[in-house]
Amino acid sequence: MASKNLKFGELEVCINWVIAICVLLTMSGLIRLGIWQLSRAQEKIQLQESFLEFSEEQATPIENLPIAGREFDAMQHQNRQVELTGRFLNENSIFLIYQTYEEQLGFEVVTPFELSAIDLIVMVSRGWSGVTSEGELARVLPKINGELVLQGQIYVPTEKEAVRTNELVNESWPLTTRYLNINELSRHFDSSIFPYVIRLGLDQPGVLVRHWPAVTANTSQNFSYALQWFSMAIAVFIVSLILSSNILTLMKRRMKPL
Repeated sequence: MASKNLKFGELEVCINWVIAICVLLTMSGLIRLGIWQLSRAQEKIQLQESFLEFSEEQATPIENLPIAGREFDAMQHQNRQVELTGRFLNENSIFLIYQTYEEQLGFEVVTPFELSAIDLIVMVSRGWSGVTSEGELARVLPKINGELVLQGQIYVPTEKEAVRTNELVNESWPLTTRYLNINELSRHFDSSIFPYVIRLGLDQPGVLVRHWPAVTANTSQNFSYALQWFSMAIAVFIVSLILSSNILTLMKRRMKPL
């Protein structure tokens, strides 16, 4: 039997089994996509919990940290507290332009830090300065000398941030640039460079205004997509019911003036 008529009082529904199966498969696919988006949101919530745990853990010496690539490191090391022992290369600071804090334009100051334990340079973001020009900033930026033990948090960039490239505004120290690209900076140093920037902790030597936003896992997009998929499944059901029944006829009849 290709179709079957059902009656519920005045409501009549004609079920074509082929069309009904197609509708059910479509709804099932849409619902599965919605559930998948909810599962992705749950994964991000768990990831956010791990970010918080990393930020509260005891600092790990950075030379002991295993690095395996951006995607892995974003899961394993984002926000992780690390300890650095060595000295600032004060003459080799990098000024990132167009950085804002409380709606004020300024610079983010990144000063290379040379580790004592191994031949490795770590880019340490000291924070934000509201000095209006790179020349003035180079003049007033405090120089932190001697061997230091610093603590900060690893920031692993997003995929979009990681591929940003730029032309250096100037080729003399301090460098002025738009984005911090480790690969671009590597030609300026003889030693290897740690692949991620370290955001200097509160009350650490050389820290400026800690302007960075908290690193969070954004779940709003996943919930939005899930709602869209579930809404589409409901819409498919409603449209199918209307087209296979006499609902419109009954509605017109009831709306007809007496």
